[in-house]
Amino acid sequence: MSTQNRTAYLAALGILAAIGCGGGRSKPVTTSTTNSEEAGRVTNMHQHFHDVGEIQLALISGNLVSTRELAKQVRAGFQGPQPQGWAPFIERSVASAEMLEVTDDLNMAARLAATLANTCGDCHRAHELTVVEHVAAPPPREEDRFSDFMVQHRWAADRMWEGLIAPSDEAWLAGASVLATTELTPEDVGERLVLTPEIETILRQIRSDASSAGSATSAEERQELYGSFLAGCASCHRDMMNQRD
Repeated sequence: MSTQNRTAYLAALGILAAIGCGGGRSKPVTTSTTNSEEAGRVTNMHQHFHDVGEIQLALISGNLVSTRELAKQVRAGFQGPQPQGWAPFIERSVASAEMLEVTDDLNMAARLAATLANTCGDCHRAHELTVVEHVAAPPPREEDRFSDFMVQHRWAADRMWEGLIAPSDEAWLAGASVLATTELTPEDVGERLVLTPEIETILRQIRSDASSAGSATSAEERQELYGSFLAGCASCHRDMMNQRD
């Protein structure tokens, strides 16, 4: 790799590291209870919220190895007594986690993660549970288009993820709006990274997903679109990492 490309690559990794802890990720709602069994259940669900979110983080970074390990953790977290009425959703979640544990395909992993998040949302909707009370504020815009694209898209990815898992129309539409209004041209990329045909294809797919996100209203549509968007993020970041070799 040339000195110029290596510098651009390291700058891109710096952006990823800076946003790696989350794009203003919301915390799950905390409810007070005096019942020890109910309190334990709430704690477990907060752990599930965290663990499933860690899968999203790993995939955004393009890290399939970590994704598989985290899937094992998620599956293990569903073992034990099941609250009444939760069994069908837990079975679906475990099935998605099991497939995540063994997949070698990054695109498939992204779609399985979206399925897992949507299953959480279906359960919360069925039991009238509030998971996310508010939507985090968008990050300030940056002058550098490449940095702005990375930061804004990461924020959008988190809001749309919460839109699935909560579920929350407000969170989904907030993320969709930012996604649709943040663009990156091939010229912008070419100044920072080697613009490969694969990255060009990914950018086209992300633009397509961005244009459709705001009009996706059903849980199934949103699951499919988010899986595609997450796959694009994962593949692009994996390719970025490969450019250091």
